Amino acid sequence: MDYIFMSSIIGISILSLILSYDIACQYIKKFWNRVPELPEGLRPNISPSNFCVKIPKFHFDAHGKKGHAQYSFAYTRGVGRTDGEGIERLWAILKAAAPQTIEMGPGARRDTLDDFCGYSNWRKVINYGTITYCLLLFCDPHAVE
Repeated sequence: MDYIFMSSIIGISILSLILSYDIACQYIKKFWNRVPELPEGLRPNISPSNFCVKIPKFHFDAHGKKGHAQYSFAYTRGVGRTDGEGIERLWAILKAAAPQTIEMGPGARRDTLDDFCGYSNWRKVINYGTITYCLLLFCDPHAVE
C-alpha cells in the first residue's frame, strides 16, 4: 500500500497533504517507521507535521467514539465542508459496469470505467440547473414575510 500511495504522489510539490481513507487511523500508525523501507525515490519530502489522515464521515461509526475529532474533516483547517466521501459516490455507477468489464482487457476496461465516470460527471452538470431551480422554488424569499 505504501509503495502504491507514494508512487501516486511522486513528482508533486507538496507543502501539506491530507489523505482520506476509511482505515486511516490504522494506516498512519507506523507509516513513518515504514518510510525508510521504501525505495529512495519514493520517500516523501514532506514532514510528518504536514501530513495528516482523515476518515470519511460515513466510516466513523465503525471506529467507535474514541479519536473522532483527531480524524474528522469537521475539525481540520483548510478542507472546507467536505465529508471525504466523494470517491465513494461513484460505486453505485461503477457497480453497473462490472458485468460489462469482467472479460475486457486492461485498456478497454479502463476506457469503459472512464466513460462511466464521465457520464456520472455529465449527469451532475446537466441536472445542476434542475436542482438549483427546485431549490429556488422551495426557497422563495417572498413566500414568508
